Amino acid sequence: MSFRHLVGAALGLALWIVPAGAAVTISFYAHHLGSKGMWVEFPHAYVTLTGAPDAGGPSVKANYGFTPPKIGPSILFGRVDGEVDSVDDAYIAKDIPYFSFALSDSQYAAVLATVTRWRDDAQPSYELDTHNCVIFVKEIAAAAGLRTGTDDPFVRDPAHFLTDLRERNAAFLTRTDTRLAGASLSANRR
Repeated sequence: MSFRHLVGAALGLALWIVPAGAAVTISFYAHHLGSKGMWVEFPHAYVTLTGAPDAGGPSVKANYGFTPPKIGPSILFGRVDGEVDSVDDAYIAKDIPYFSFALSDSQYAAVLATVTRWRDDAQPSYELDTHNCVIFVKEIAAAAGLRTGTDDPFVRDPAHFLTDLRERNAAFLTRTDTRLAGASLSANRR
């Protein structure tokens, strides 16, 4: 057998043994309180989805956060309009995911259903302490099967919320690390 055939056979065997990267990976982010010119950047908590569903279909590269479309002092005094928003790659590059894991297709569908429900909420829908970016990510985490807290000590603190979420689900995240597609359980070191 020639070297070329041997390499081809080894590559074929590796592709047969290792899945083709199917599964959508969800990553949980807390954005640092940076600014873009004169404006503070929002959302402060968001998720990314990358990969492809196990059942097949188009590749996924998306991210979702929840924020008011116009930021101003009015968010301190009651409900304002809210929207599910996506950010650009440069925004994501400023952050490190707190944790990531591969979703089953049913978990992926549940996450998308949560995004749709929040996107379709009647306006005004954003409320600083009860319906904000952290609560949005909390509901996505629950839709993905993670255990979330019932208390609200982190409702305005995405970094501490995600640290708590990671700790509450450490056993699950450790068990799923065979499907992690390069994701990390390490703490956000910012």
